Amino acid sequence: MNKKTAFLLTGIIILAIFFRFYQIAVLPGGLFPDEAANGLDINSMQQGQLQPFYERGNGREALFFYMLWGSVEAFGKGPWQHHIVSSFVGLLSVILCFFVTRKLLGLATGFTEKQATLTALLASFFMATSTWHTTLSRTAFRANLIPLFTSATFYLLLLAYKSTSKIRQYIFSILAGACFALGFYSYIAYRIMAPLLILIILWPLLAEIFKTKSFAVVKKWFLAFVLFCIAFAIAIAPLAHYFYTHPGSFVGRSGQVSVFNPELNNGNLLGTIGEVTKQSLLGFVTVGDLNWRHNISGMPFLSPLYSIFFVLGLISMTLLAARYTFAPRKRSGDWPYFVLAGWFWSMLIPVVTTAEGIPHGLRSIGTIPVVFIISSWGLVQIYKFAANLIQFRHTMQKDWQLTLVKNAAKVMVVVFIIAVTLHGYTSYFVYAANSPENYYAFRSDLTVVSNYINNKIDNSNSNGKKDNTFLVLDKFSVQTVDYLTSLDGKHPQNPINQPYIQVDPEDSWKLSGLKGGDQIIFCQSSLFDIPKFKNSHPNVKLEREARNKFGQTIMAIYRIY
Repeated sequence: MNKKTAFLLTGIIILAIFFRFYQIAVLPGGLFPDEAANGLDINSMQQGQLQPFYERGNGREALFFYMLWGSVEAFGKGPWQHHIVSSFVGLLSVILCFFVTRKLLGLATGFTEKQATLTALLASFFMATSTWHTTLSRTAFRANLIPLFTSATFYLLLLAYKSTSKIRQYIFSILAGACFALGFYSYIAYRIMAPLLILIILWPLLAEIFKTKSFAVVKKWFLAFVLFCIAFAIAIAPLAHYFYTHPGSFVGRSGQVSVFNPELNNGNLLGTIGEVTKQSLLGFVTVGDLNWRHNISGMPFLSPLYSIFFVLGLISMTLLAARYTFAPRKRSGDWPYFVLAGWFWSMLIPVVTTAEGIPHGLRSIGTIPVVFIISSWGLVQIYKFAANLIQFRHTMQKDWQLTLVKNAAKVMVVVFIIAVTLHGYTSYFVYAANSPENYYAFRSDLTVVSNYINNKIDNSNSNGKKDNTFLVLDKFSVQTVDYLTSLDGKHPQNPINQPYIQVDPEDSWKLSGLKGGDQIIFCQSSLFDIPKFKNSHPNVKLEREARNKFGQTIMAIYRIY
């Protein structure tokens, strides 16, 4: 890597750090119950229940939870303590995007090392400033590990393939096998990597065998393959054993949201798959996921400043991959396109085989970073075409005209970079940061409620005791308060943990036997139940009310008199 490339990559990394860590303590403003559920499993870990998989919430792979555990032990419990872990994972993913892109496209026909490096810089830049990846990187979901492990696995395999010494080849093969296995501890959508990896390795291998009618190529890579498999088997063993002893956990929630579910496809399976595929693809360029936790609500996953290059790149790359499929030896230089197209379309399968919340930014996370690689490749292809056109016309132009064109091109590049960066910044740190819906999507009110309860814990008076504090909140949302008020997670029976009685909002008006001094806490989602509660309990008075920066009531505390 030359000094110019290192300088540009450093700048991109600084951008990625800014987009993922700036204002992380206040944006997003809360810990959504699904995120808090991870914390409840951390409590189990602190109590000695160490597992590769936890059954809470239809079952979830545990690697990310162990990473969160380290942050909680170091910094305590709270939203930002979870979100910084995702931010760090997102940062590593951006860095790996550069290295895997440069290494992979360095093998492509007609692509120079300089062009591969340019494409890699663009891909990592797009990913660093992407509002979609920024949103996900600042949300504590285990799925954030998929871009990291897919990129790392491909990169390590490429290092093994390009190694000039057997020792390095074997080391990278072992690391690739272990890395490939660890990805299965991340999120269910990662499992599509298994057939994808088999395809991109086996297809050129079979082509070589059939062409040469010899197994020489197998002998060449046999030991490296064995080491890869051994490392994979060792790393995957705990999870494999868990699924062997808990076979029902292997499928999890996927059956509930599958397009094969008659309740979702309404008897039209092919039509449902077609519609889901269309909406999923359009999500990259027109209207994206409406869920603020997966994306800036309604915005396309890719910036409109470069989404056209993704469309052109995807079409071209898919055609090149098809050409390679039918002539793998003759078109061996198209193998990188075969990998990239396979990477994208394979990772889209977990999305198009589900019929809930489409387009779905979280399930589509497997297409990160390949969508940015394809976008940058499409842009570089346009650049190459323009450069060749300018070079062709050079003989018909005067030197000053050519200089003018080159300077204009440099200005356009600078303007483009600034525009992409500003679009990402204003979309997330201005628009999303000032959207009440964004804060509610992360249930920021639950953090305020939890902090109130924690601050009220005092066994010397009536405040903060389980028998006189009632929290009006549904069973799903209460996970956040349960976790944030677990002040002693290692000892669940400690009375300072969850010092309240949870009451279903619809049943709050039925509360009976309330006595003087009892306090009833309503959250933002249960405020609508207050009128009915007050009608049934005329002896209550509003003691305290909390509002967010938008002036919205997010907590109301009533006391019995």
